[in-house]
Amino acid sequence: MSTFTDNTGTSNGTSIWKIVAIVIAILVVVSLIGPIVKAVFWLGLLALAGVGVYTLFKAKS
Repeated sequence: MSTFTDNTGTSNGTSIWKIVAIVIAILVVVSLIGPIVKAVFWLGLLALAGVGVYTLFKAKS
């Protein structure tokens, strides 16, 4: 009667860690999407204001 367990079934162990890694990667990507979209929104707003100012100055001259 041996208490030593033969760890030849590494596919189960690695699949669990692959799932955990995929979940962590998805959470990181989702947490980064929010600030990136917010920054792009504000940059777009500034660009739109810049185009508006340029158009007004061009129309006056």
